[in-house]
Amino acid sequence: MPEAEVSEKLDTILMLMAVDTKGAPAAVKATIDGKAAETYLAAISIAAAEDITAGKGYGVAPAVAKAMRFAPVSLARFNLLLAPLLQANPKRLGVIAPDPAQKKVAEQLLIAQQVPAAQSRQIANLQPMVFCPEPGLLVSSNDGPDKGKQFVPCATEADFVDSIVQRAIKESPQIAATKPKVVAIPLNNFIAFLRNEPEARAGQLRVVPSGRMVSLIQQISRQ
Repeated sequence: MPEAEVSEKLDTILMLMAVDTKGAPAAVKATIDGKAAETYLAAISIAAAEDITAGKGYGVAPAVAKAMRFAPVSLARFNLLLAPLLQANPKRLGVIAPDPAQKKVAEQLLIAQQVPAAQSRQIANLQPMVFCPEPGLLVSSNDGPDKGKQFVPCATEADFVDSIVQRAIKESPQIAATKPKVVAIPLNNFIAFLRNEPEARAGQLRVVPSGRMVSLIQQISRQ
């Protein structure tokens, strides 16, 4: 797919980015894969951001972690902001913390997808997941500029996609016969799929924004 279309799809993946007092990406000293590094941290969910500020998982000094501020941003925007910063400081890293509420289900799905158990646990603990139905199920937008347009719904929350799969199984014997299921795709793999696959195959995938993140952004906007 063209990079512009990839960015458009990544623009619906919402997360929280660690920022300084001016709202720019903030680098902190963290431990990534056992190594200390200056790191631009982001969180795929509110719970993941709360874990970071509680000092869980990345070896951030307690006082620094407690004082960290986060702002909503899309994955596309995060990548755009970090590109020049990482180019200027190649030793720094950009890291997105996975949702702690999704780690167990991600691990279970990866194992079901024939990924070795130890590797599944490691991936689920280190990287956010995009959950998609397999085979792809087409749904239609009910509102917005894409009203009536069909797409394959993916999400960063497994229960959202599973609810669509279960409803489709219940309502359509034809779909039920295909035995649809939810699969977990590591975020990096999902991005690579969008970039490397033909538009005819990847173009219908759409990550539906997290309802929890949308609510948070709306609350911030009202304030």
